[in-house]
Amino acid sequence: MKMKTIIRCIHCNKNYDVWVDPKDLTEWASNGGFIQDVLHYLTPGERELLMSGTCDACWKKMFGEDEADDEGDDDE
Repeated sequence: MKMKTIIRCIHCNKNYDVWVDPKDLTEWASNGGFIQDVLHYLTPGERELLMSGTCDACWKKMFGEDEADDEGDDDE
């Protein structure tokens, strides 16, 4: 059963509601696995908020958009 967890971004001080199963959160927090595997139902932005305390908007301001989806840009 998922419960609402309120997390405040350390950069913009906005609160965000993240719905997470407490068992999964405990498993991840006790090094039970990779966050993307244990909390697979969260968005990448929600997972980052849990890991670093940085919301998706602030992350994008600091680091720009994710380029991981670009294919064919290798210089091999």
